[in-house]
Amino acid sequence: MKNWKAMLAGAAFAVLLVPGAAFAQKTNTLVVDGGDWMSATQGERRAFLVGAANMIVAEGAYAKKRNAAPAPVGERLTKATEKMKLGDIEARITRWYEANPSKLATPVMAVVWQDIVKKP
Repeated sequence: MKNWKAMLAGAAFAVLLVPGAAFAQKTNTLVVDGGDWMSATQGERRAFLVGAANMIVAEGAYAKKRNAAPAPVGERLTKATEKMKLGDIEARITRWYEANPSKLATPVMAVVWQDIVKKP
């Protein structure tokens, strides 16, 4: 039973890596900022968000399996976005960069934190 789950997880991860790899080739860095975000396609932006969400889910599952408390950052991100759709999150990040063109060096995850998690 574990083998098919591992294979499915591996396949899902590989599907996510293809658009993510294109993003990484454009940026040549591990931190995606506003310049990267604004020059990315919609598919690349959504792949980035799905990847970030999957990391939060994996982190939560890891904590649960070890009977540990989930990471507070993941919990806050999950709570802040639980009623939002992927397109809503993407649009909100894009609007922030459009409203702050002098801050394109700001990492995308910092925008998510400032504009989505910390704002009511």
